[in-house]
Amino acid sequence: MKKPPYPYRIGLIMILLTAVPIGATQLGWYFYGKQVGFDFGMIAGTFSVILAGYLMYQKGWRDEDED
Repeated sequence: MKKPPYPYRIGLIMILLTAVPIGATQLGWYFYGKQVGFDFGMIAGTFSVILAGYLMYQKGWRDEDED
């Protein structure tokens, strides 16, 4: 699979690192209460950071395009 262009890669990583933990926190808070929502956000944030690190360092998403 070909990598997306550099600006799109950075945008996807930004969305991954912000929208996923915030969304998990909000949904957990709404359905299960404050403490469980916070826990959901922390768990989702951990997985988001792991995935972003994998994309940036193992897949080479942090390197600019060489066109």
